[in-house]
Amino acid sequence: MEESEKIDTDDSGEDAGGVFADESRRTFMKKGALATGALALGLGSAGTAAAQDTDSVLVYTYAYHPNVPFRVTNALDQSTTVRLLERPGGGSVDEISQPDDYSGWVIRYDLGGSVAAITAIMFSRDASFSQGDRRRFSGDATVFSSELNLLSTTVRSPN
Repeated sequence: MEESEKIDTDDSGEDAGGVFADESRRTFMKKGALATGALALGLGSAGTAAAQDTDSVLVYTYAYHPNVPFRVTNALDQSTTVRLLERPGGGSVDEISQPDDYSGWVIRYDLGGSVAAITAIMFSRDASFSQGDRRRFSGDATVFSSELNLLSTTVRSPN
């Protein structure tokens, strides 16, 4: 085997365990998690209902449960909405240059009983919801911001 064809398996190089290696691992893990989430979304959106009375919203990937009815329980304060739509240390992400253009709401999924319920948060730039409004997320969603872990989808009446 020629010298140029040898594969370096020595872990003692300058990047071994250093900042670059850690950064590459983080990037790889983020992309892997994003791909897994996208695959799950593709499988979950196999059967979609016709859009009726829809509004565009953002929801965290872990809080997205398509076609499960939920109720709006409260509006978020504007300052809380802005903080949630910024990077963890502050500053905007590429997808949201003006987080103060968005409104946020606390929602609670209706799972058939008052004891077992999932509480989540959704955001929208254009839609308006009131306490007690009932909706459900559509089966179609796309990754809106991988940095904030947000999906873009629509909501419709639960009927």
